[in-house]
Amino acid sequence: MNSYSIPNELFELSRLFKKAGFCLYAVGGMTRNPLLGLPVSDIDVTSAMTPEDVIRLCEREGIKNVPKGIDFGTVEIHIQDEERKLSVEHTTFRSDVYGGGGAHRPQAVRFTDDLAQDAFRRDFTVNAIYRDIESGDVIDPTGGMKDIEKRLIRATSSDPSVILRDDGLRIMRMARFACQLGFDVEEGTFNAAREHVGLLRDISAERIRDEFDKILLSDMRYPDRDESFEPVLTGLNMLDEVGAVTVLFPELEVCRGVEQNTPYHRYDVLQHLYHTAAAAPGRLFMRLAGLFHDVGKPIALKRSGKMYGHDDIGVVIAREIFLRLKYPRRIQEEALFIIQNHMYDLKNTAKETTLRAHFAKLGYERSVWLARFRQADVTGSGVKKRADESAMRWLKLLETMKREGAPFSLAELKCSGEDVMRWLDMPASPEIGEIKRRLLAHCARIPKDNRPDRLEFVAKGMRPKR
Repeated sequence: MNSYSIPNELFELSRLFKKAGFCLYAVGGMTRNPLLGLPVSDIDVTSAMTPEDVIRLCEREGIKNVPKGIDFGTVEIHIQDEERKLSVEHTTFRSDVYGGGGAHRPQAVRFTDDLAQDAFRRDFTVNAIYRDIESGDVIDPTGGMKDIEKRLIRATSSDPSVILRDDGLRIMRMARFACQLGFDVEEGTFNAAREHVGLLRDISAERIRDEFDKILLSDMRYPDRDESFEPVLTGLNMLDEVGAVTVLFPELEVCRGVEQNTPYHRYDVLQHLYHTAAAAPGRLFMRLAGLFHDVGKPIALKRSGKMYGHDDIGVVIAREIFLRLKYPRRIQEEALFIIQNHMYDLKNTAKETTLRAHFAKLGYERSVWLARFRQADVTGSGVKKRADESAMRWLKLLETMKREGAPFSLAELKCSGEDVMRWLDMPASPEIGEIKRRLLAHCARIPKDNRPDRLEFVAKGMRPKR
């Protein structure tokens, strides 16, 4: 399915709804994105048919369905087009009644047959445009079409506070849509977000994390567009301007205004972190590392008057943040690895033999990511004349090692622990593991020695003295 086409099977589904007396509408990105020349990924549809009737219709027609959020009127419908299976999310027209706080748990959900009522309970006008799937007619109760022309994010209500009070996460969604689409935010909506930013404290860690990740990867959503626009930096700065960073990440807030009195940095620590995250390769752990790699600098500066050791401090702080937001363990480990090691050979003085052994210890993939991060760190400094000689040197050396067949893990050594035990007539012990690690470092320097006969010769020279 491309930006402008609707699968034939969705037309067939629409006809089934029509036969039952209901119009099926595309909504959200399905109507917004084609107007912007952007691809459609999520297939969101809506109608006045109740979720129970949607389920009965699907079962009668032999269509697979999953009651995804039945209390909120959502049923996931699975259809098969000519190329792939499609997941269609149907939500019944409804109006919501919220209580206090911003945790997005309606006290009551009322299904309705009024499309306009459904439209005005949605968050932003650009997400509240409806297209009749069968006829193609567009219904725009909130003025979303004009806002798309203006490239503007605006709350559906004339009082934006009503929309943002209902669900504090909409403040992050505002920033996310703005940076993904390259839109500005309407002044009243922006001011309401700033006024109600404290409601983010009511949102679960998982919801905060998921929305934050979309901002950190916002440039990956629609990559084929104007390269002069910087989605990630835009999103982070917007979160900053409305006060969300202060609420969500007090560890970052203390970085504000911390100057780096060096010719190598244009920005204070906070802006350097934003710029580095934006410059990092488009993997979540790299963006997280970029955002938090220097978070230990304020504490290091307070302790000693200098920023030495901020990497060790930063690992502790970043780990607490990642645990708080319940990031998967693998993401945590990879981001923390970068933070812990980002200062390695900063002055680019390590000998090639030292680098080879270090890269073999880290592994090829991690070494490449570390070099790429060094490039982002330099870019994030904001000093145009600053070169990333160490990163370029690392990448060139890594490719040379790869071409030479250098091992990057113990598993790539052409010998086992049993071989070493036999060669040296030694029992299993920690010393065998240490010899293997030394053999790995040796072969990283001299790749041609990674063959059994040479490894035996070298290992015998490493036999512990008794």
